[in-house]
Amino acid sequence: MLDENTIPLIQVENMKKYYPVKGGIITHTTGYVKAVDDVSFSVMRGQTLGLVGESGCGKSTVGRQLVGLEAPTEGRIYYNRCDLAALQKNRKEMQRVRTKLQMVFQDPYSSLNPRKHIYEILAQPMLYHGISGKDTVEKDILKILDMVGLPRTALGRYPHEFSGGQRQRIGIAKALSLNPEFIVCDEPVSALDVSIQAQILNLLKELQRELGLTLLFVGHGLGAVNYVSDQIAVMYLGKIVEYGRAKEIFNNPVHPYTKALLEAVPIPDTQEKKKQRRLLQGEIGSSTNPPAGCRFHTRCPYAQEKCKREVPVLEDIGCGQSWMQGQEPKLQKVQEIEAQERAPQSERGEKGSRVDTGRGVKHMVACPVVLSGMREAIHG
Repeated sequence: MLDENTIPLIQVENMKKYYPVKGGIITHTTGYVKAVDDVSFSVMRGQTLGLVGESGCGKSTVGRQLVGLEAPTEGRIYYNRCDLAALQKNRKEMQRVRTKLQMVFQDPYSSLNPRKHIYEILAQPMLYHGISGKDTVEKDILKILDMVGLPRTALGRYPHEFSGGQRQRIGIAKALSLNPEFIVCDEPVSALDVSIQAQILNLLKELQRELGLTLLFVGHGLGAVNYVSDQIAVMYLGKIVEYGRAKEIFNNPVHPYTKALLEAVPIPDTQEKKKQRRLLQGEIGSSTNPPAGCRFHTRCPYAQEKCKREVPVLEDIGCGQSWMQGQEPKLQKVQEIEAQERAPQSERGEKGSRVDTGRGVKHMVACPVVLSGMREAIHG
């Protein structure tokens, strides 16, 4: 008998999502926007995968595919070992599964119907899908409001009467109302003040612990993503360039793009601010016509001639990072210290180190320079 804890709740295999570009006097397809290009990953039950990268790298597009808002151009998405594409043919079964896959959107005001008060927004889906009956729906809604930290007087008010943080709590309540197993959090804190961001992140962690939820957390900054995630996948121009445990990615980034994202995190230390930071040069490439070879080579400070030809694939680098440490021991040490200082106290062990919640997860990177350098270091 298979153990649910050893089987991914979400499994993505070679997923692609291309959007056609129309043009010409007689409208026809002139090209494709390759928003997501051959991405594979899995999310274990009860864990959180953080998806991080710049705007336009395909993070939100991945989220929309996972909850069924869009269908991938190629590839497979499995929910609890069931192919979502095959389930589309069975309307009744897909309707049942759809309630288990929910999404918290970046802009809560746009995702809430301004003409309906909160009771209608929460009650109608619950009644339609049979989550609650007419005699129990109000009681269930009040329970959800208590869970997300909203007053019970909120039921008769409209979305525009709430603050941004309260609206995001309503968005979370809307996702929870259908008893989901998997929730995509699409940059849920990017539009909020810093103090409110911390409250929403803590709320998500508490709800995950209480309800056993599985999350995909999409974000720009490694700081917030690291706080809520068990594993982190870094995306650039539609591809995953680095993947591994959150602790490993945050403390010991290997890919040059991951390192650049980490260096961009603001540090509340006047001495650290005086240190020169290497900012990426050049513009992000086009998703319609991505650069040949490694898509990051046009901005990479370590780029070599082979980077323009070789298309890198994710390879496991294990725990050995002797090449990176030999090249930049000082920078590596600074990043480790900074990561320890950023780690919240609740996530530290007895000696101040982060608690390891992702044992057995490989550290994988897609970079020709890093991989060849590590091979040379290993084989002499």
